[in-house]
Amino acid sequence: MKKFFLGVGLLALTMMAGFSASAQQGKWAGLVKYSLTWTGNVPQGVPTEWQVKVFENQLSHGDMLTFGQLGKVIINAGNKTVVSTYDFSMLPDEGPTEGMSGKWYVRQKISDENIQKALEQIKYEYTGKTKEIAGINCQEVKVVYKDAEGAETSETIFVTKELGPVMNYEQYPGLDAFLMEYPMQFSAELTATFTVSELLKGKVKDVDLMIESGYEEISEEDFAEMMKVLFGGGASEDDM
Repeated sequence: MKKFFLGVGLLALTMMAGFSASAQQGKWAGLVKYSLTWTGNVPQGVPTEWQVKVFENQLSHGDMLTFGQLGKVIINAGNKTVVSTYDFSMLPDEGPTEGMSGKWYVRQKISDENIQKALEQIKYEYTGKTKEIAGINCQEVKVVYKDAEGAETSETIFVTKELGPVMNYEQYPGLDAFLMEYPMQFSAELTATFTVSELLKGKVKDVDLMIESGYEEISEEDFAEMMKVLFGGGASEDDM
């Protein structure tokens, strides 16, 4: 189950009674709650709920790398940007992590070329089947992946065009619908299915999706070097 994440951060949700059938994609604002169903070699302490904030063409959620413990991802489908924030202020400013202590954010611009390249390896087929999730009639989509050798694999997701940004720039780049149920593979032996459990309309404002104060921008290259040190043993011998 291959994913084509375009952002730096890894990724990402019952309907309230009275949800308007006239809700429009790119205009809705609120909190989306997902329940998580895990399969495989499931470790203790994995989350069973996930939240996504939506304000019209923007959404935000905790980073998937640390399940939201260290940062979040902010995606703006209007200007095609993905911002990932991380709070490393707890790191000692000495030794291998010298210069890394602080609050950082990485901004990535998603070009039309990026999307086109992704769509050469992934396609979305609306099957015509539907399922009600959290009070919304959702469409089934077959997602077909093609690897470098042309071999295909597929998975099934359910989406709606009644809410959320007009395009997905994270888990399913180029998809013009909002995810209501989808799988995410964290390793060869661990998968979670995200299913919307509740929608709280009007609970989110645009300021809730802004970068918090105290964060400093860092380049993708410098951030990647930080990740090598933290998770890949990238410290030099001089640092030992």
